[in-house]
Amino acid sequence: MYEFATGVINVWEKKVLSNLDQERMLKSPDKASAFMVLFDTDFSEIIVTDSQKNIEDVILQDLVALKSKLTKVLDDNELLASFLFLKFDALNIKDMLKRYFFKQEIKKFRPFECSLQPYAKEESFLKILLEGNNRDGVTEKLSNIYVEQLILEAVKTISRYKKDGQDIGSQIIEKSVDTAYFKIKTILAKREKSLGEMTRLEMDLANLRNLLGNNNQDFLEGGNLTISQIKGLSIGKEEESSANLKRFLETLELGFLLEGTEGGAVDILLERKLDGYIAKKVFQKEKERGSGIEKVLAFFQKKMNSYANIRLILFAKENGLSVQDIEGALLPIA
Repeated sequence: MYEFATGVINVWEKKVLSNLDQERMLKSPDKASAFMVLFDTDFSEIIVTDSQKNIEDVILQDLVALKSKLTKVLDDNELLASFLFLKFDALNIKDMLKRYFFKQEIKKFRPFECSLQPYAKEESFLKILLEGNNRDGVTEKLSNIYVEQLILEAVKTISRYKKDGQDIGSQIIEKSVDTAYFKIKTILAKREKSLGEMTRLEMDLANLRNLLGNNNQDFLEGGNLTISQIKGLSIGKEEESSANLKRFLETLELGFLLEGTEGGAVDILLERKLDGYIAKKVFQKEKERGSGIEKVLAFFQKKMNSYANIRLILFAKENGLSVQDIEGALLPIA
């Protein structure tokens, strides 16, 4: 399975941002020169000749193109495309819920057009569920069953909080959508064995981010790290949290993640290293097999990491940061 996709991706990879391209961007004298390197990659299909185009516009358009291209070459386009792009629907849904409950109090958000369902359609479906004003007791179905299930699960959780008399704040919305998201991702992962490990790692990352952000919301169940292990990291005085985290990661043979994160940058650099760790696991799987679903996952990860690195490099060039200032925060792309 995915033989056709493997062959096509082998061609696409020749134009994806490479380590050499990235090195050229890093050594460029300024932002404009760094941006010009993108004309030698697959981003040239998006930016054409407008070298001043906003990088966020470029990335968002490239995401739409990526979704379209992958969907066309995948044998089971609904399964794997849903697995890969469902997170963008989750981000859109979080924004919809915050707009619904907070009205004008939230920051401006630009919807992801690469989501599995259009933003407006999801919002309409969500409002009917929240307001219960569908007279026949039936809502208009969404074309993607996984997005529909995600919204249904998130609304069900929020309804329970409301029934218990709790105010619906940002943390409840984040928790409700994340729980629904990972529930659906786990269902999708069961249909393809290779997806399970990636889902568990993503849950670990969400829990550790929650911990590093000092949030009080509950942790997610189902990752490699148990909830008791995650909670154990927050026990003790605040100044001991970094030491607790270091000891814990070392017991899991992940202590290397904290190398070079001494001082106040622990949270930021650790998050980047966790992202990088997941990427390396995906790339290793691809090297072991070289084709199939692992090839698709690795290509998708390369694209996601290239977006993050391009943003960071252009930010550094614009603000006069040195290569040394950002090298440790760059994600692997191969």
